[in-house]
Amino acid sequence: MDGFRPAAIACACLLLAGCGGTTKQASIRRSVAMRLASQSDAVTAALRRGNGCLARTRADILHSHVKAAIAAGSIPAPLAAEARRASARLVSTISCTPPPPPPPATAPACAGIDEHAPFEAEKDGRGKREKGKSDHAHDKDGEQDRQRKGCE
Repeated sequence: MDGFRPAAIACACLLLAGCGGTTKQASIRRSVAMRLASQSDAVTAALRRGNGCLARTRADILHSHVKAAIAAGSIPAPLAAEARRASARLVSTISCTPPPPPPPATAPACAGIDEHAPFEAEKDGRGKREKGKSDHAHDKDGEQDRQRKGCE
């Protein structure tokens, strides 16, 4: 949760900058400020869940939207530099450590394949291949053959 504090600070900066007072001072358009604050909240939520990679992605998006808002004139020049710095700082403080890859699939237990084959034949009432053997029995033999090939 070490990235939570920068996200909260960035959100507060954007909200405060968007809340123009009664005097004529530079302020972010309310709709832009609300959108950026919502994106900042999404970063914070991902950090609270411990998902650094999602938080990093959302912070990158927030940063690009801040830059776009500045370019469009939605964030006035006196506030632009701080908004850009805050969003860039947010991105740089979030680390994304992807989860380790899943373990490789295990090979079938080769020892058990041939051990049960004679018993299966006895249990089914068949020893050697019989005339008129059902398709199911052929499929079962084919499966055992495929398993044996992986064990050679």
